[in-house]
Parts: sequence; C-alpha cells; structure tokens
Amino acid sequence: MTVKAARRTMSPRRSAARTAAVAALSAAALLGGGLTAQAAAPARTTGAAVELAPAAGVLATRCYYRVVNASGGLLVRSGPGTQYRVVDSYPNGATILASASTTNGFRNVGTNRWVAAAYTVRITSYPCE
Repeated sequence: MTVKAARRTMSPRRSAARTAAVAALSAAALLGGGLTAQAAAPARTTGAAVELAPAAGVLATRCYYRVVNASGGLLVRSGPGTQYRVVDSYPNGATILASASTTNGFRNVGTNRWVAAAYTVRITSYPCE
C-alpha cells in the first residue's frame, strides 16, 4: 500500500487526533512553556515535561539528565551564564533532555534556554539522542 493510499484510509478520529497533537506541540514550541521543540518527531514523556525526539540522521548530542541539589529549583536562563535573565525553572528531581556538551558550565535545553550543568546528573539508563 502506498503512503498516499494509507492516508486516504486513515480514520477521521485518528486524523483529528494527529492534527490536534501536532497543533498542541507546535503551539507549545512557539510559547516555550514546559515543552522543547527539537524536530518533527514523536513526542516522549519525561516526567513533568514532554520532549520531542530529534529527527533521524541528527548526531547524538542530547542526553537525559536529572536535576539534583537544586532545593529552590534549577533556574533556566536565556543564555549560558548567570548574567542572562531567568525564563523558567525545573524542580529538583526533574528529568530533562539537554545538550551533552557545556558552554561556560551551562547545558542547552532548548532555544534560548540554558541550565547550570553543576546541578544535572546524566541518567545512564536512557540513551543519548
């Protein structure tokens, strides 16, 4: 069966659900809430947030981390340094998807979203993407 034929046979309910999911993820990516848009790929629940998996062929540069020793929450800043403004925070114990590399001691968690690497510990039971 061709892709075109498969699309024609998709039920209206499934089609509506897919459209709603794409719209919700797109809106969340634009608003930058608790979601991080990375590429058009299946969503994954990681505790308090939903993260998008990178597109096929993208090098494995993002890994899962647990927020540790951040009693008041881990601040998310607009750039890789304490001089950048705070735009959000993650609670202690949260699971986040962040860059494997650091810049000035900060990990990138999305567009204009950075966290202090000192408060993150890699979760080795999840593969990097």
